[in-house]
Amino acid sequence: MRQPLINETRYEHFDVAVVGGGMAGIASAIASARTGAKTVLIEKAGWLGGMGITGATGLHSFFNIFDAHPGAERTRVVAGIAQELVDIATQLGGAMGHIRMERGGDFISMFTPVEPEVFKYVSAKLCLDAGVKILFHTVLDEVWSSDGHVDGIVVWNKAGRSLIKAKIYVDCTGDGDLSAYAGAKFEHFKAGEHGAYSAGFTFRLCNVDLDTMEADLEKKGMITQIAHAIKPGMHRPDVVRLGINMGKLREAGVKDAPGYFLSSSLKPREITYCNCINYGPNDGLDVDALSSAETDLRGKMLKVAEIFREHIKGCENCYPAGPAPSVGQRRSRAIRCEYELTQEDCTEGRQFDDQVGCFSFIDNSKYFVKDAGAYGIPYRALIPKGLDNVLIAGRMMTVDLVAHNSTRNTVCCLVCGQSAGTSAGLSAIKGISPINLDVNELQEKLLNDGVLLKPKSDPL
Repeated sequence: MRQPLINETRYEHFDVAVVGGGMAGIASAIASARTGAKTVLIEKAGWLGGMGITGATGLHSFFNIFDAHPGAERTRVVAGIAQELVDIATQLGGAMGHIRMERGGDFISMFTPVEPEVFKYVSAKLCLDAGVKILFHTVLDEVWSSDGHVDGIVVWNKAGRSLIKAKIYVDCTGDGDLSAYAGAKFEHFKAGEHGAYSAGFTFRLCNVDLDTMEADLEKKGMITQIAHAIKPGMHRPDVVRLGINMGKLREAGVKDAPGYFLSSSLKPREITYCNCINYGPNDGLDVDALSSAETDLRGKMLKVAEIFREHIKGCENCYPAGPAPSVGQRRSRAIRCEYELTQEDCTEGRQFDDQVGCFSFIDNSKYFVKDAGAYGIPYRALIPKGLDNVLIAGRMMTVDLVAHNSTRNTVCCLVCGQSAGTSAGLSAIKGISPINLDVNELQEKLLNDGVLLKPKSDPL
């Protein structure tokens, strides 16, 4: 018997629907629900955190990059829900708080590693505690919209295709799917074009004698970044952050050595996140490219493990495990918003009257926020042009490439997610469009919820 194409009554109506359960979506859903808005979070996987937890080496960064400017004071730039997640993960043995870099601090001065499995649980628990309804294994299939207003979204899961209606929608899909389907203007970065990114893929490297490996790399002059801390269950400092100059291996004739190696370690005898292989730059909306990347990168993972076994002491019996469930595409679309951050906004540390957060880290070693400062994130940068009941947060914001090098990062996504979710909740309860929300009211609510709108002095 043929089933109805779309079930319009399976799900009740919501105040806010958040689509995408990555870093931005987690914070957005929690923040929305805490305003009292009835909130649903839609996520295609069976966990929360997205590529921010299955593909990143850590949370970058809650602080300014003070080591890039000798003598600069340390300031904290992020708190709020992002800090709650770290605090609870630490209590459960899945994090160690914020760690001072011993070398390589001119790239990122403080490092915040989190264990992926603990973080997945913590993020879901905080959502549920806030009253969020989570729909895992559910994908956005269609958007019903007219004249810049989203009337509903069609999702697909094992129950079939269903309509979900809300007053306000928050697009945290990473690729800007909801906004694009609703008719928002966007930039699409195709393979070979300026602004296109590669797909990455992280994995664990297990059964590693970390002390022996560190000593060997130090002797060879290959360490570019390093930090130590006492890991959960241990009683002495162990390496938690490690950057390796792989160029020295290539100079020695190891032609397949990756171009770089950044990693973090949360457990004994394990490198929890190895970030060293990529595919592209490619089109993040090209399913053929993404399909090819899956096999290509898994093969490269096996090759990296072989190289470590043969050329780095302490790794003779290592093996790869716990790979990311899929490749992580860093960019596909950028949604055009009421304001778009520029390279100069970021590097000059510009502030805005309507800012709803601030950030400092730029994942590009050629660019820094001047004087170890932070730039403001204007509320307008979260409002897609031409849509009256949609907000965005996550890596689809910012057209400018250098600005995107910053805003796509995990902690910035958490900041923007909390701001967008708070606005969505307040707007839904008031029955107004987010663009008409009183910014002063939004800023006051964010401040009361622990968000930092400007950097806060936090000396070492």
